[in-house]
Amino acid sequence: MRLFTLCALIMTVLLAACGGGGGDKKNKQIYPPGTLPESKAIQSINLSPSSVTTGTVVEISATYTNPGTFENSTKFWQVSGGTLSEGAPDFDMILRQVADASGASSSLNTAASQVYWFTPTTPGSHKIKLRVDGASLDRIVDVTSAPVYLEVVPGEDDTMIVRILGRDVSDLYQGAFRILFNQSLYEPLAVQPGTLLGGPDDVLFLGLTNQSGFVPIGITRKGDVPGVNGNGVIAEALFGKRTVSHAPRALAIAGFELGLHIIRDSSGEPIWGE
Repeated sequence: MRLFTLCALIMTVLLAACGGGGGDKKNKQIYPPGTLPESKAIQSINLSPSSVTTGTVVEISATYTNPGTFENSTKFWQVSGGTLSEGAPDFDMILRQVADASGASSSLNTAASQVYWFTPTTPGSHKIKLRVDGASLDRIVDVTSAPVYLEVVPGEDDTMIVRILGRDVSDLYQGAFRILFNQSLYEPLAVQPGTLLGGPDDVLFLGLTNQSGFVPIGITRKGDVPGVNGNGVIAEALFGKRTVSHAPRALAIAGFELGLHIIRDSSGEPIWGE
């Protein structure tokens, strides 16, 4: 069962949600400023989890003064960073679009009561906008660093070592990750597990170097055992340079980014960070 979960996680890394969508634009009544009926007010935009970290998935919904007013209305959602998905991303199933799909979008028209936000991969403040039947509301969200991050250091023979590290993790049991890289500068050579989740006898691991622009990685502890706590290397990838640079090596760490990632505890629940 754990092996099946790892395979599902790898497929999640390989695939990501698509956004956009048309939506029914009929029955749109626009109210002049200051005349919107109270029954059509949007009270709040809600996030689950409420603490938003980089590179993960957040469910977005809204609370209305009169919920029945908007039940079947087409809602326009927009985020200033990351992308949106109408369908619920099931971590144990394949998501709906290839990882580098151009169809992913920062805006979405849907009648669904909630949407899913694939958050940006870098920290910062971002705006969520909802507009429906003449009513609108914005919310500013602070996206903070996730409990996993990248470290990039020079290796031997003009290579680069890219490590995925855990920071103050609690009960970490398994994870799936995507290392994004600049294909014009680097090529992946090898991927291997780190030591945070245990030694070779303690984990199942899969990493691929044959994907375009990203390296998918999946790792899980074996059996009915607890997750781990603390700090350390979860996995690392070795990259070769496509062109030799005579610039100082410290300047060569650009070109890597931790993309969509999913980490879980020993109960199979997502770990969102603080």
